[in-house]
Parts: sequence; structure tokens; C-alpha cells
Amino acid sequence: MIFVSLASGSSGNCTLLATDTAKILIDCGISAKRIDESLKALGLCAEKLDGIFLTHEHTDHIKGLKRLCSAYGLPVYGSEGTLRSLPRALRDEYFSYAGREFLNPVYQDRPLKIGGLSVLPFAISHDAAQPFGYRIEGQEALSAFDEETQGGCRRFAAAVATDMGYYDDRVRDHLLGLDTALLESNHDRGMLANGPYPVSLKRRIMSREGHLSNNSCGRLLSEIAGPSLKQVFLGHLSRDNNTPQLALATVEQEYRTLCQEANREPRLPKLCVAPHDGLSQIFRM
Repeated sequence: MIFVSLASGSSGNCTLLATDTAKILIDCGISAKRIDESLKALGLCAEKLDGIFLTHEHTDHIKGLKRLCSAYGLPVYGSEGTLRSLPRALRDEYFSYAGREFLNPVYQDRPLKIGGLSVLPFAISHDAAQPFGYRIEGQEALSAFDEETQGGCRRFAAAVATDMGYYDDRVRDHLLGLDTALLESNHDRGMLANGPYPVSLKRRIMSREGHLSNNSCGRLLSEIAGPSLKQVFLGHLSRDNNTPQLALATVEQEYRTLCQEANREPRLPKLCVAPHDGLSQIFRM
């Protein structure tokens, strides 16, 4: 299994999870050309994808959708609200007519089986029609020459949880027992408060339907980290109200402080930032 971000931020979001039996995208908010190029760099191709799962209908999550569907006939999965909003969001009636055949609704907390994967949508809070995060589970065959495992299969779990103004116990529970995750670390609260954005936009970002701050991401991480969690990608960083260095430092400090307050041994997974405009590090199992 590989898990990698192709892009993450307000200019476009796209994440790949690929196994020997299934290859899916979570969002496709960059151009189809960039997605093609990124997949080729990974030794893959868009026409071999098994599906595209949409978190919501904002442009930075659906930009390449029409082109990918019309060129390769890829199935698209999302909430009923998200799929219904596509024509308006894209300002194009393609998905009202010819493109409707590619649309497949998925439902909160009802897993969908696709190519050996189990994809579980869960509700998140954002100013979109019906946004979802996704938890993906599956298993990979292990080498018969591995002395520790001596072949067999190993289960894995990954998740994408961005574009959410807050999280609650229900969201947290969907993120327990993961091997890897892309979590939102959108903004530094001080940079946002003192930055150039109009007050209305600042309020939107900081609202319960906005985006998670670095501090909130660190708190979430402290609640879901466990022995299995090996690598966390910090995603959807603001270009104007955050930096990769600040996100990494704040998330780690918040995590360690909360673990210390709870008298828990920190089990900090590897942290890395998902870049705005290119491939992230690759998580492999």
C-alpha cells in the first residue's frame, strides 16, 4: 500500500491510496494533466484508477473531475449533497446530463467495498453541502521471506480528514487505529488574526464550519495517536496564514504538552507536510 498527497491546500487537493488490487483518489482539485503527471511519476496511470472519492464540492477539491471522468470514465463517489452540488460548483451542467452515469452516492458510516478496500465515509463540519472525511481499510499480502511475518496478510487503515472547522468524539473515533492519515493543519491562529484577510473571512476560517488550526490539529493528534500510527501528513496549509515549519512545530508542541498533562507517554508518529504543489513523502506498507 502507498499513501501520498499529490497536492494539498486552497489551490488544490488530491490524495492517492494504491494497493495491488485497488487505486483510488480522495478529491481531484488539481488539473487532470497534473494528476496524470503525478501518477506517471509514481509508475501509475489515471485510466487504471478504480474511483474518485469527493470530500465536498469546493473547487479546490473537484477541479480535475470533469476531465478525468470524460477521458477515462472513472466512477465518482460522494455524499448525495456533494454530487447534487457539482453542476453549480463547476458552473457546468456536464454532471446533470452525460456525466451523471459516473456519479455514485455514498452514505455516512456505511462502508463501500471497492477492489479489496473498505471505504468508510464519515461526517465532518465545513461550509459545504454534505462534506465527508474518509477512512480506508484493507490488507496487503506479505512476503513469504519475511522472517517476522512469514507471509500471510497485514491489515492497514488510512484516513483523510481536512476542511473541518472542528472535530468531536465521533470524528475522533473514526480516526483511531490508523497507520497513516492526512489531517488538516490549516492556519496559525496568530498569523490569521493579525493578517490581511477581511474580518468576515477570518471569522469563516475560525468558525465551526471553517478549518482546523495548527493547535487543533495537535490536539486531535494527541487523541488518536497510538502504537499503529506511523506517519501523519499535515495538510491544507494556508499560504498566507501558516508555514510548514510553524505547522510542524506547533502540532508537535501541542501534542507533547497534552500528553504530558494527561501523564501519557508521547507516541509521536513521523510528521511531514503535504506540499501545495507537488508530491508529498510517500507512506508505504
